[in-house]
Amino acid sequence: MFDVRSYARSAGFALAALAAIPTILTAQGAVRGRVTGSDGAPVVGAYILLDSAIVPVAQADMSGRFTIAAFPAGPHTVTARRTGYLPGSVPVDAALRTDIDIVLEAAAPTTLGAVTVIGSRGDLAETRIHLQTIAGSVALIEPAAIRATRQANLSDVLRFTPGVYVQSRFGAADESQISVRGSGLRSNFHARGINLLVNGMPYRNADGFTDFESLELLTTEAIEVYKGANALRFGGSTLGGAINLDTKTGYTASPVSIFAEGGSFGYRKAQLSSGASAHGFDYYASYARTSLDGYRDWSANQRDRVNLHAGYRMSPSLDARAFYIFAHVQEHLPGSLTRTQLETDPRAADSTNFANRWGRDYDLHHLGVQLRAQLGATQRLDVSPYFQFRNIDHPIFEVISQISHDFGAEVRYENTTPLGGLENRLTIGVQPAWLSMQNRQYVNVRGEHGALTRDERDGVSTGAGYFEDALSVTPRLTLTAGGRYDRSSRRVADYFLSNGDQSDERVYSALTPRFGALYSVGVTQLFANASRTVEPPLLLELTSFGSQGGFNPLDAQDAWQYELGARRRGATLAWEVAAYDVELRGELVNLNIQPFPNAPFTVPTYRNVSRSRHRGVELGVAGELGRGIVARGAETDRITWQGSYTYARYEYVRDPDFAGHEIPGAPRHYASAQLTYVHPAGLSITPSIELAPVAYFVNSANTVTNEPWSNIGLRAEWTFASLGGSVFASARNLGDRVQSQSVQVDNAAGRYFEPSDRRTIYVGLRWAH
Repeated sequence: MFDVRSYARSAGFALAALAAIPTILTAQGAVRGRVTGSDGAPVVGAYILLDSAIVPVAQADMSGRFTIAAFPAGPHTVTARRTGYLPGSVPVDAALRTDIDIVLEAAAPTTLGAVTVIGSRGDLAETRIHLQTIAGSVALIEPAAIRATRQANLSDVLRFTPGVYVQSRFGAADESQISVRGSGLRSNFHARGINLLVNGMPYRNADGFTDFESLELLTTEAIEVYKGANALRFGGSTLGGAINLDTKTGYTASPVSIFAEGGSFGYRKAQLSSGASAHGFDYYASYARTSLDGYRDWSANQRDRVNLHAGYRMSPSLDARAFYIFAHVQEHLPGSLTRTQLETDPRAADSTNFANRWGRDYDLHHLGVQLRAQLGATQRLDVSPYFQFRNIDHPIFEVISQISHDFGAEVRYENTTPLGGLENRLTIGVQPAWLSMQNRQYVNVRGEHGALTRDERDGVSTGAGYFEDALSVTPRLTLTAGGRYDRSSRRVADYFLSNGDQSDERVYSALTPRFGALYSVGVTQLFANASRTVEPPLLLELTSFGSQGGFNPLDAQDAWQYELGARRRGATLAWEVAAYDVELRGELVNLNIQPFPNAPFTVPTYRNVSRSRHRGVELGVAGELGRGIVARGAETDRITWQGSYTYARYEYVRDPDFAGHEIPGAPRHYASAQLTYVHPAGLSITPSIELAPVAYFVNSANTVTNEPWSNIGLRAEWTFASLGGSVFASARNLGDRVQSQSVQVDNAAGRYFEPSDRRTIYVGLRWAH
């Protein structure tokens, strides 16, 4: 049940922390204004943005009026945006004027109006505003925030997103332990319970299986995070929601760009890219290579990635884009260690992994097409088919050899016609997807194919339909109702019958509703929602070790999530706090067992938990501490800061073995913070810390813990604007600690720990022309 007292205490601590934050602001005073249409009528609810328009700083009230309470000193540009109107901007210097008027012109029906060209800077601006209309916890990682990281893996770019826990399993490699609000804790490899998407299209198999190795963060423009059923469109069947990577296009990239970085343990990363737009056409092309010797033995890996994008605006109301991703991946897998091994020889690989050359090699081709049409002033249609091919050779306890073909599409219709004079947005969509896979396994003979042990043809077909309607019953209150229906089948045809016929078929279906409310007061918003998610097991879970003919007897994971929260997006301070409770039936958990007594390795199998619960409190905050200590012409220095904190408790409620125990794998307390000083000459310095200050369990019996850990880092970058380039250096784990930031849960061999890199240093440069 929802523990009110626990949430009240946690939320109280979070709000007290907010109240204690020093906000040293250099402000000239308040600026007031009014937004009207060309007919003189107030434009109610218009968003007010300052300069680069990263987030709104105010919103127009019933009379079209707004106030920016702490307006920064100096000249700035104030912009008003509202669906159905063209943006309007005015220059403002609070020392000279404090009252402004902004007049917006109605968008003509023959233009995209509220719709923007796919992949343009306006498209990102629209995304920023759209996220502010969602009655739930969401996040946007901006281009500048991505650029200010190592950009090696998802752990680098998502560490300041509360509720998201990502830790690389092998240093700068892509393979990571990832969980959103406790999703996927059953997984000791790759990702579960999260939909990963690229440009809004699934980057995964049709049953939900996915990994990370093909994602190139140097080609990523922005990242959207939708937690739980807040990702209704992107996959209401997953507990963790969705993470969508929007890639660069010719509208956002430079004609020529070069990136090079190198560092400890043989880390090398390089990219050559080009992008441009003209006469309605744009293109973007990138080749990147990442290689790593690795801190640990047998942990080398290499990725070659190609990204090709092209778009064409065929008319003012019709836009099309195609993108292609290729990845060639080669990696060694060192495995996990016992506590004694972690403490005495953390660079060692598991002896079985080394002897049998455990690794993962594959090629991936992903092709997607997006067509966006404006059907009128208030109607938009998006059609997005995609195709994915993957050929994988994966020596582990056996050699897995798979060739898979995925097909899918989304057809999405939006209508913003007012309903009874009230602002309304209706979204309807369908999402079919299919998987066909040749699935074979062989005896592992030092990484090579031995005797055949498995020969299957696997298939998945899914069909989903969804709708969501957001009705502004008042200028401040928006009510949301939506639903999603999923039907998914899993099929296996077994052609290797010497160990019995494993052929089987199973169908899962579910209706998942969502209800929400969003109340806005200026730039502060309160939100609440209730939603259901139903997550069928993956094919690999249904066919995992322990099956006695046909599929393992696994039910779909069924969860109801309840969420309360608030957020504020001010000019110099932004924050969000959310509390959630997830009540689960049939949660899918991992059992990493030894297939025979004293086996030198473990294999995964899975089961359902009768009842379990995930609950937590999340806090994210960012702001400007001050500016103007040093000036260089019109430019001044500034100090900014960012922090996030996640409290999470996941527990077995009803279970024959572990009732009352904590579900292992993620820390109860997890926090990150950084402070950035930017000098007007182009120098920036950023110290940072990431930590799990309390030990947490790594097995369901709650007898073994991972010790508290911390990672102190430092980054410096010097930008030469006149030359179009910058040089940078960073250091991680400055304390040179031996620790395990990612873990293997419920490992029957006692190998729970995946050693993090010791102290590392990276240097690099980027140049664009």
